[in-house]
Amino acid sequence: MAFLRPPILRPCRLTTSAFASTSRLTLHSPSPNPSPIPSPNPSTTSTSATFSTTPLASVGQRLPATFVDLKKAEKYRNYVRRLKCAKYVLVSNLPTTATPTDLRSLAFGQKTFNDVSRIEYIYTRSLSPSSKAIVSFSSPIHSHDYESHVHGRILGGKQLSASLYTPDDRVRLLQRTYASWPQEYQLPLDLIEYEGGKLVLLNNIPQETTEARLEERLAVRYDLKPQDRWRGKRESYAGWEIDKKGYGGSHDAVLGGVFKLPKWHPDATTTAFLVRCQTAVEAMRLVRRWHNTFFAPATFDIQVTGGRFKLSASVLY
Repeated sequence: MAFLRPPILRPCRLTTSAFASTSRLTLHSPSPNPSPIPSPNPSTTSTSATFSTTPLASVGQRLPATFVDLKKAEKYRNYVRRLKCAKYVLVSNLPTTATPTDLRSLAFGQKTFNDVSRIEYIYTRSLSPSSKAIVSFSSPIHSHDYESHVHGRILGGKQLSASLYTPDDRVRLLQRTYASWPQEYQLPLDLIEYEGGKLVLLNNIPQETTEARLEERLAVRYDLKPQDRWRGKRESYAGWEIDKKGYGGSHDAVLGGVFKLPKWHPDATTTAFLVRCQTAVEAMRLVRRWHNTFFAPATFDIQVTGGRFKLSASVLY
């Protein structure tokens, strides 16, 4: 008589989960109200390894109290370093007739009124104001106060814009403005730096007019500087892009009361002159007399002008 054996069960997901559930039940102590055996879930009972796709940001991390983000710390240090050395304020959208007194009066009543050490106007190729000026201070605290007080103010019907500048920002602005100019503009720009307020720009004069003839006519009525040797430091960036090796040093030129500027265009029929007055009062008197007047041909031995040359005079600061 043959004995019949029970059927052999092949391992599958269901049997594996069943044995696993029964083994877990046997390890725990019996409870008064035993819970029913949960039904197996194929997604959780798979023999293959599964990995969580939950992003790390949603899990949450506990960082130590001494943790420091190096990138943020470096940005903050650079920001603080920039604020500490920002001693310049760039004032934009200025009227063309704004004077240094107007810029100082914007801080009237503030602690920064007496701390303005220098005011630099940014000029165009024709040496006319470009509605921008750099105001220098000896302390960054006063420059911050001036910038917050001036920004948005109204001067001459225009709303001003002010921004803080570091020494490197100032140099980059001057290089971007004057570096491509011819080197002949170095001397006029340095003259403005040394004799600001006493220089008068006479524009739209015929090209054939000479320095000697114009000085001869002006010296009779106005107090001009005599002819002498002028030595000054080269500080302007005119021609810096063309010849960087020649930048620096000092000027050594013989100047009189009138200096003829280079032509701003090869085909220009007019030119401009710088008149060096002894005092600022003489400069203002010359401007009031010559501004918006027509060039007189008989005075300067120019035969034909036809009233086409209307002069413009302004004080350079």
